[in-house]
Amino acid sequence: MSASSEKRRRQAEREQGIDKRQVAQREADEKAKKSKKNWTIGTVLIVLLLVAVFVLNSSLPYRLPAAKIGHETYSAGQMNYFYTTSLNSMYSYLSMFGVDMNTDLDDQECALLEDGSWEDYFQQQAVTSATYVQALYEEALANGFTLSEEGQASVDSTMESLGEYAEAYGFSSPQKYLKAVYGPGVTEDIVRDILTKGTLGGEYAASVQEGFTYSDTELADYYNEHVADYQTYDYLYYYIAAETEETTNEAGETVTNVVEGGLEAAEEAANTIAASVTDEESFDAAVTAYAEEATVSNGSAVIEANIPEAFAAWVADDARVAGDVTVATNDSGAYVVLYEGMEDNLYNEVSVRHILIKAVDENGDGAYGEEEMAAAKTKIEEIEAEWNAGQKTEEAFAALAEEYSEDAGSNTNGGLYENIYKGQMVSEFNDFCFAEGRQPGDTGIASYNGANYAGYHLIYFVGEDGLHSLSLAKNSMLTADYTEWENGVIEKYTAETKMGLGIVG
Repeated sequence: MSASSEKRRRQAEREQGIDKRQVAQREADEKAKKSKKNWTIGTVLIVLLLVAVFVLNSSLPYRLPAAKIGHETYSAGQMNYFYTTSLNSMYSYLSMFGVDMNTDLDDQECALLEDGSWEDYFQQQAVTSATYVQALYEEALANGFTLSEEGQASVDSTMESLGEYAEAYGFSSPQKYLKAVYGPGVTEDIVRDILTKGTLGGEYAASVQEGFTYSDTELADYYNEHVADYQTYDYLYYYIAAETEETTNEAGETVTNVVEGGLEAAEEAANTIAASVTDEESFDAAVTAYAEEATVSNGSAVIEANIPEAFAAWVADDARVAGDVTVATNDSGAYVVLYEGMEDNLYNEVSVRHILIKAVDENGDGAYGEEEMAAAKTKIEEIEAEWNAGQKTEEAFAALAEEYSEDAGSNTNGGLYENIYKGQMVSEFNDFCFAEGRQPGDTGIASYNGANYAGYHLIYFVGEDGLHSLSLAKNSMLTADYTEWENGVIEKYTAETKMGLGIVG
């Protein structure tokens, strides 16, 4: 109100007989009314703020729908489970993409998306994972498939372990543990539901895969048609790079070119080395004589498509025999190549039982010395003596394996490994399995001292299985047929995202 207006108001009040005391009382009443109004507004704002804080710190927002998949709507809490699972599966690789886990993922551009953050990426992965689980689950139900007793026991066991994990990590309840690991809104009921769906869908998918069968003729035809994808070659090689020089082009860019005569010089040096090569030992010696710190490279079990183009055709030539040597060139240098052999996979896989006794690193030096290996050898020999003093049947060996073997992967099934192929086991174990003339019932001891473990294997040869070539073909055909079936199932389920997806993660 302006000064002149205020003056006129007071004049009018005097004319109406309103004295100064009445004016003061009225002004006081107006101030009190305004103060009460301001207090009320402030109180409402504080209450609203407290409500907002309570809601944000509760699981209520995570009950919001995040995606509709098939017949079910997934909440933000359910999607948080999938989000965190996807994040954890990539966690160790994220640094390769420059991701800083101390910075909000929503503020970091995702290298795997054309436009979006890493939070967007893992939200998408969560939807993809949930779609996969829901699709197989609904397909199983539609086909009358039910969860097996083993599957139910697996789910129950996993749920029981939540309490153990919570206690081990200092949480007062499984619920608090789940919130810490997977984020807000993830409850025990949600985890059990997802595990049940995933297990049922997985069992159903396995039954579908088992339903794909092929005759030996079909497998052989497939293998022969794709033989280049399976035959592997072993060779040694050494590469001599031609001398180069750097120049600047018209655009001011630095360009590296082979100097004049550089390729010829590299080829001449390669030919000199090749003239001395007859086997691996002579190859190493010739290369060392050429360049003291140089080493020969090893091409082991390589398919033709992965052999350097300069000598791939030479290696894959049917006329090639072990010990052949050649020199091959490309635009920047020359190779010396020693051919060692080819694996056509036309051999039988084998089954064995074994007992493993590991050496113990008694002095904690990170290696296994002679005494430590000797102790393991003594123990395996005692077991062998017990075997020889017994019935010497496969069943008797299996019983010893379950009693003594320290191989967690087989000591509950009598030490059995089936369908072993060449190169699958450590070298000494492999040599026993595929020794010429090996017969069912043969036994032997194989030692090993490597990075993962050291010790001795007592091995019992069970017998031969089918051709490895047919096994390779079957794996390929199964993968192709199952993938086609699985894609067809998942394509029927399109996720419809909801507003709750925005708070996931």
